[in-house]
Amino acid sequence: MQAWTHKHRPWRRALRWFRHVAEGLALFLVIGVFWILPVDWASNLGGWVARQVGTRLSVNRRAIKHLQIAFPGMPESECRTIIAGMWDNLGRLVAEYPHLGTIANPKSGRVEVHNAERMVGVQQTGKPFIGFSGHMANFELMPVVAYKHDLNLTVVSRPVNSLVIQRILLYFRERPTGNWGKIPKGVDGARQALKLLKQGLNLGVLVDQRTSQGVALPLFGQPARTTLGIAKLAIDQDLPLVPVHIERLGGARFRISLEPPISHPQLGDRLEEAKAMMTEVNRTLERWIRHRPQDWLWLHRRWDRP
Repeated sequence: MQAWTHKHRPWRRALRWFRHVAEGLALFLVIGVFWILPVDWASNLGGWVARQVGTRLSVNRRAIKHLQIAFPGMPESECRTIIAGMWDNLGRLVAEYPHLGTIANPKSGRVEVHNAERMVGVQQTGKPFIGFSGHMANFELMPVVAYKHDLNLTVVSRPVNSLVIQRILLYFRERPTGNWGKIPKGVDGARQALKLLKQGLNLGVLVDQRTSQGVALPLFGQPARTTLGIAKLAIDQDLPLVPVHIERLGGARFRISLEPPISHPQLGDRLEEAKAMMTEVNRTLERWIRHRPQDWLWLHRRWDRP
């Protein structure tokens, strides 16, 4: 049996490679269609297609369970309305990839930046900052808008399983900026993040996903495994941890709000201080999600149950 497995392993690798190439070509063709359309047409078409297809998938049962964890007693009909909005947002997000630079351009008027003076105040300290957000609205805009406003921002992100798809997404992310400062999640990524922060570069992180190495902290009243990494970096380097709220206002129009930095409690214990900070981060995420639940990715297994 072992010999058979070893003998046929190259075929498995080849099949996986062909699958990744096929998936990548399909994605490139889809994004290519959106690329040739005006921004609003592309966003509207992407939302419509995703609603028609996504709302019929069996994976929505998981999203309903997650909604009922967050909002106990919510009727299934209301859950499905939110899920339809979620798919609409996801479809728009994909369709907007080739238009990120246009959307983020200050002259387009498509992105309202609220409380930008807070970032000026943070920069005047002479220290870098760590900005956090979640998978809401078009979260890909955070580094592009920062670039368009002459603010460096390196993003911590989890690579896609398919190398071909990863390359395609990276291409469209880099088009409006010329370079997409990105570091992976994990131990190596943490080392790179620390190195960049010590060089005075700013960091952007999406913190709403479950991590197996995380600590159980409350989110919607239920324990959710949460990384402590960014809080520990903020504590160790004495850096501000800044909430960056991204909202979709309708179509391809957005609001990005910079909120006051998360406070650093002085508890005399680094681990407890990090837990306290990330508990406040989860409260912030929960507030954003409650405000516009259709903007969040309910498909992700954020809680240990179900």
